[in-house]
Amino acid sequence: MRRVNRKWTRWSTCAGVAAGCLWMTGCLSVGPDYHPPATPVPEEWQTPLAPSADAAAPMAEWWTVFGDLQLEAIVRAVRTNNMDLAAALARMDALAAQYGMARSALLPSVSGVGGVTWDRQTERVHVATDYPDNPAWLYQAGFSMQWELDVWGRIRRSMEAARGTLDASVEDLRHLLVMLQAQAAVEYITLRTRQQQLVFAEQNIALQEKTVALTRGRYDAGLTSELDVHQSEMNLAATRAQIPQLRADLTDSLNMLCLLSGRLPGTWEELRAHAPIPYAEALPEMLPADLLRRRPDIRSAERQLAAQTARIGVAKADFLPKFALNGSFAYAATDSGELWKTPAQNFSIGPSVDWALFTAGRVRNNVRREQATTRAVLAQYEQAVLAAYQECESALSAHVHSTKTLAEIRTAAASAAKSVELAETLYRNGLTNFQNVLDMQRQLAQYQDAQAQCMGAVAANLVAVYKAFGGGWTPDALLNEDMARVEQQDIEASEQEQAE
Repeated sequence: MRRVNRKWTRWSTCAGVAAGCLWMTGCLSVGPDYHPPATPVPEEWQTPLAPSADAAAPMAEWWTVFGDLQLEAIVRAVRTNNMDLAAALARMDALAAQYGMARSALLPSVSGVGGVTWDRQTERVHVATDYPDNPAWLYQAGFSMQWELDVWGRIRRSMEAARGTLDASVEDLRHLLVMLQAQAAVEYITLRTRQQQLVFAEQNIALQEKTVALTRGRYDAGLTSELDVHQSEMNLAATRAQIPQLRADLTDSLNMLCLLSGRLPGTWEELRAHAPIPYAEALPEMLPADLLRRRPDIRSAERQLAAQTARIGVAKADFLPKFALNGSFAYAATDSGELWKTPAQNFSIGPSVDWALFTAGRVRNNVRREQATTRAVLAQYEQAVLAAYQECESALSAHVHSTKTLAEIRTAAASAAKSVELAETLYRNGLTNFQNVLDMQRQLAQYQDAQAQCMGAVAANLVAVYKAFGGGWTPDALLNEDMARVEQQDIEASEQEQAE
C-alpha cells in the first residue's frame, strides 16, 4: 500500500478550492441588471417647425446660422478658455481615476515588506523557549498578496457604478458646454441690442435737438408760447438721460463676455464698435424622439440611473461570503548573513472566506437605501425628460411669436417715423399744436427702442431653441480626444503600478 503524500494532498486541496472560486468568478452578478427606462415621447412638436428660406446650421455649430464672425470667435474662446469647463474636465479626470481604482480590484494586490528591528522575546510563557540570543537583531524581507475573488460580481457592479458616474460626468461636461455657448451667444446678442438702442436714442436726440431749435425760433418770432420750448427741452433731456445707463449696460455685457471666455475685462474692446443685431430664421430639424439622444442632461440622468442601479448589486453582495486568495513569502533571520538562505524562508498561501453572519440589519437596510435612491434617481430622470420637452416647446413658441411681434413693431416704428415728419410739417406751418409733435416723437422713441429689444429677443429665442434641442456638441469628435487622454492616463497609471 502506497503512502499518501500529505503535503501534496494539502496543496491539491488549496489549488482545487482556488480553482473553483476562480471558475465561479464571472458566473454570477448579484443585483438587478440595468435596462434603460422606456420613456413616452410625443410624436410631433406642438409648435410646428415652419420651413425657412435659410438653411439650418449643423447642430454641433448652430451659432454659424447667424453668419456673424465675431460671435463665432467668442464661442471658440469660450470652448477653449472657460474656467468652468476646465474645472468640469478636471472632475471628469478624477472620476476616470476612480473608475480605474474600481477596476484594479479585479487583480491581485501585492505589497513588499521588509525591515530591520532590535527584537526581544518574552521568557515568561507557558512553554519555555530557548532563544540563543535574546534580544537580537531581526532581519525581514518579502512580499504579501491579497486577491478578492469576484464570485458574486460585487467588484463588477462597483465597476459598473464607477463607469456610469464617469459617463455621467462626460455628459455633464457636454451640458455645461451647451449652456455656456448659449449664454455667450445671448450675451453677445444683448450687447448688439444695447448698441442698437444707443443708435436709436442718438438719432432721436438729433431729431429732438432740431425740434428744440424750431420751438425757440418760433418763440422768438412770437409764433408760439414758451411752453412749447420747455416741453421740447424736457423731451430732449429725458432721451439723453437714457444714454448713460445704456453705455453702462453695454460695458456690463462686454465684461460678461470676457468672463465667459476666460479673459480679463477689457479684452473684447473691439466689440464696442457698432454692429447689427444677429438675425436668422432657420430652425433646427429634429423629431421629438431624437431629443433623448441629443440632450446631454438627459443622457447624464440616464447614466446616473445606470450607476445607481449597479450600487444595489454592490449592497446585496454583502449578504454573501467574500472569497479571497491570500499569500505571503518572506525571509526572516537574526543573522544578516543567513537571511537569503532556504531555512530563513517563511511563506503561506491559500483561500480564505469572510462572511458577515450578523450585522443587526445593517446590510438589509443598506440594500433598502440603495433601492430607494434608485427610485429617486429614476424620478429625476423622468423629470429631466419632461423638463426638456417643456423647454423645447416653450422656446419654439417664444421664437415663433416673437418673430410675429417684430413684424408688427417694425410697422409701428415706421408709421411713427412718418407721423413725426407729418406732425413737424403741420406744426411748422401752424396747422397743429406742439403736443402732437411731442406725442409722436415720444412714440417714435418708444417703438424704435421696442424694435431693438424685439430684434434681440428674436435672436435670443432662436438661441434658446438650439440650446433646448441640445445643440453645441459633436458625439464623434468633441470629447473623443479628452476621453482618449483620460483612458491613456488610466492605462499608464496601471502599467506603472504593475512595474513598481
